[in-house]
Amino acid sequence: MVAEASKQAGPIYTPGTFQSADSVGALIGVARKVLVEEFDRELAPLGLNTAQALVLILLADGRAATAAGICKHLSHDPGAMTRIVDKLETLEVVRRVRGGDDRRSSRLELTRRGKQMHAEVTRVQVAVLNRALRGFSPGEARTLERLLRRLLGNVEAQ
Repeated sequence: MVAEASKQAGPIYTPGTFQSADSVGALIGVARKVLVEEFDRELAPLGLNTAQALVLILLADGRAATAAGICKHLSHDPGAMTRIVDKLETLEVVRRVRGGDDRRSSRLELTRRGKQMHAEVTRVQVAVLNRALRGFSPGEARTLERLLRRLLGNVEAQ
């Protein structure tokens, strides 16, 4: 992926012609903001917000199993993550499972209710993303995903 980018003739942007509001970074930022607002609106009847739903998704997908791991994925500070997990525990969708010898560490897992909630969160994800991609062909959506993965790969390779 990175090799493809290095074949390019020159820089995409130059200081003399750069328009910040039209840049890839700005457009991704605005798209993220709009998507989060839509997710929050759709998740509200479930008693969740996007940050809380993302924790459920990461746990269900097996991409993280601890608050520290989730913090790393979401770029949240530990204090904010503690509050999110506390709220999810109160909703009885997540439970902390204490580690063996180290009482300070705990693994997070979805409860039965959490697994049901994850199914509802997935329904919301599908609905919101399908609305956002209205007018896109399936091929265009896959191309957008591929290009975003390539952009992420370029940034992560640095």
